[in-house]
Amino acid sequence: MTEQKALSEALALALLHIRALHGTLAATLIDVAALRQIVLNSPKESKRYRKVLTYEAAKVRPLVATAMQAYDEEILHIKTISQWRN
Repeated sequence: MTEQKALSEALALALLHIRALHGTLAATLIDVAALRQIVLNSPKESKRYRKVLTYEAAKVRPLVATAMQAYDEEILHIKTISQWRN
């Protein structure tokens, strides 16, 4: 029964991650739409936007790496508890 509880907790955590990714995807789509308007309407602003975007991406890179590591650990955990044992 302990394995069943651990699996349920792991799946719940995975669902929380998926929900967070859904929110991030929505924000990204909004940002892309705004970027499209900037590029179409003002080439000078698009250069500035690119600089800011590069700077912000560099700030977020460690957070993304940490999130990816957490996903890898959770996937390994799920695989470990769901293996058949005799």
